[in-house]
Amino acid sequence: MEIRQSTDSDIVVLDLLGRLDELATPEVQHAFADLVNQDAARVVLNMAGVEYISSSGLRVLLMLFRALGKRRGALKLCGLTPFVAEVFEVSNFASVFDIYPTRDEAVRAFSEGA
Repeated sequence: MEIRQSTDSDIVVLDLLGRLDELATPEVQHAFADLVNQDAARVVLNMAGVEYISSSGLRVLLMLFRALGKRRGALKLCGLTPFVAEVFEVSNFASVFDIYPTRDEAVRAFSEGA
């Protein structure tokens, strides 16, 4: 799993690339913990490069979602590949997260208050 971090105004954007599975979750969890410890409040996860997600990957996303929520922050996802989108639908995670087709739309949603 490769994680690239950038910022757009005060929004942290993480581009995830690879498989979000049991092998990658410790690395991803560490990156997410760093975000929370740095008081990041608005985060976009660009998942256009994620080809596979397992239940442990879903769990780590939920952990970030909850950690940000406790600090009055927000998480938006974007760019779900067809396989990942199907996993989100089947697991009902699509109803938990704010999901946008593109990175720009997810970032814009923060400024529009969505």
